[in-house]
Formats: sequence, structure tokens, C-alpha cells
Amino acid sequence: MAQGAGDILAAHFGQKISIEYKDKEERDPVTEVDKACQEYLVGEISRLFPDHSILGEEESEESKKDTDATETPCGDFLWVLDPLDGTTNFLNGLPVYAVSIGVLHRGRLLAGALFIPWPKPGGGFVLHCRQGGGCFAGEEPVEVYKSDEPVNNRLAGLPGHFSYFTKYGKGLRGKSGEPRTTGSIAYELAMTACGVMQYAVFGAPRMWDMAAGALAVMEAGGTVMTRSPKEKGWHVMDNLVPTWQEKPPTLKELRRWAAPLVVGNNQVAPLLAANLRPRFHPMAKVRRLTRRIHWPKKTKQKESE
Repeated sequence: MAQGAGDILAAHFGQKISIEYKDKEERDPVTEVDKACQEYLVGEISRLFPDHSILGEEESEESKKDTDATETPCGDFLWVLDPLDGTTNFLNGLPVYAVSIGVLHRGRLLAGALFIPWPKPGGGFVLHCRQGGGCFAGEEPVEVYKSDEPVNNRLAGLPGHFSYFTKYGKGLRGKSGEPRTTGSIAYELAMTACGVMQYAVFGAPRMWDMAAGALAVMEAGGTVMTRSPKEKGWHVMDNLVPTWQEKPPTLKELRRWAAPLVVGNNQVAPLLAANLRPRFHPMAKVRRLTRRIHWPKKTKQKESE
């Protein structure tokens, strides 16, 4: 399925395609290719596993209107799809994107596959994994980059806004690696699993962005750290929806899922998580305090003046 979706993308890469935007600022594009890939994947999954639930990044107009489908509890098996992660790169002719297909069983990552464009025969490869079965690029096993701490001349995936909001603690100052921002969460997770990037940090990816790639990192011998808004510390990611057993979530609830991630090898990922610090901005605090002040309303006399 990942290869089939990748073939659809490759056939349209560099071609003129129609674009829509999910936001007024026109920063979050969706193309006819995104939709075509998702329709292909949904069709294949529905044919092979008609009883499984499917969560895709691109909601069709029909699914938006079908409130019964979105508010019905999910089945035990959930397929999580991002048909094109890195749409802006794709539109601008930059071959840094991914197809991401993840499978969950009652909230736990079970299997994943990602199509990654690559300069090799066929134009790309499929990175695939299953729980307890290892991670492979095609037929070749892959593993995360091994080191006790970040290496300065090795690549590290960071969000574009990272340095504005975050800084490193004493344990990592001066040895954070070569930062890169690719514009595709799934692609960076795949690169970490393959050892191209030594680690990656993500602010709040959605489930469809990270499901397949996170499992790939773990099956390549790495660690995925996360935290919830109610928790102070980081912990190793386990179940994406811990309450699934007691109350299976709806697709509507899962669409709102998001969590920060730190991924790398078993030594570097926990070290990073322990050394990430919020960056203090004095003016931001002033603005927050100013919003709390209830300024007195002007009198009619002053308004007339």
C-alpha cells in the first residue's frame, strides 16, 4: 500500500496540480494528490479489512457530514494515514516528503510502513516495521545511530521554531549536533530510524504524522519519549490512548490527538528529554500580564473630547 501510494505521488511530482487550503493564511495546503492517495489507501484497507477503523489526515466532505461515523467508538484495530506528509515541499518540487501508514491495536502501535523518495532505482523505498519484528528499508534491516550523547557533526531534526521557544540544559550545551528542519515529521522519523539523523524533536505532531515513524524508530532499536499536558516529566511512549480499554475513543476524539516527541537511540533520547528547557521571553510575559488588566472604560465626556 505504501509503495502504491508512493507511485501515485511520483507520477504527479513536478506537475501542475490543483491546490486548496485548510486555513485562511494559506499555510496548510491540500492537493488533489493528497486526496487521491488517501482514496487509494482507504479503498485497499476497506477491501482487505472491512471491520477496521480508519483515521486519515484528509477528511472527505462525506465523512465531515457523517456524524455517526466520526462519533462512533473505534474498533480494536485502527489504521492511521497521512497520504502526503510534506505537501509544501512536494508542491515546490523538493523531494522531501513521505506516505505514512500506521496500524494500532487498542491504542498500541502494531505495524507501520512509509514510502520515502530516495535517489535509487524506483525513485524511493518503503520503510516497514511491525511490533517485535524489526525495521527494514526494503529488504535491508536498519537501525538508529548509536552514540552515548549527541555528536556535533551528525544531523539532528528540529522544528523551525525550536530555538525561539526552547533551549538546551547544561547536559547538552555545545553538543547538540547539526540542526535540520525538513518540513515533514514522517520523513524525519524515517531518517532517525535509518540512522541518517541521530535524533529528532517534534512540538506536537498529530497521530497520522507520527504513528508509523515512531514505531519504525522503536523497531530500529531506538526510544520515543513523550509527555502529556497534565504531566511534568517525559516518559517512554507506550500506548497512544491509555484509556482505550475502558472507553474506546471516537474518530472525532482521535483527530484532536497531539503530543510532543523526542526520538533517538536509547541513550540520546532520554538525555535530550531531560535537557530541554523552555526559553524565557520577557516581552511575552508582559503581554500576558497586560491581557489580565481590565482597563476602565472611557467616559462619554472623554470620548467626546
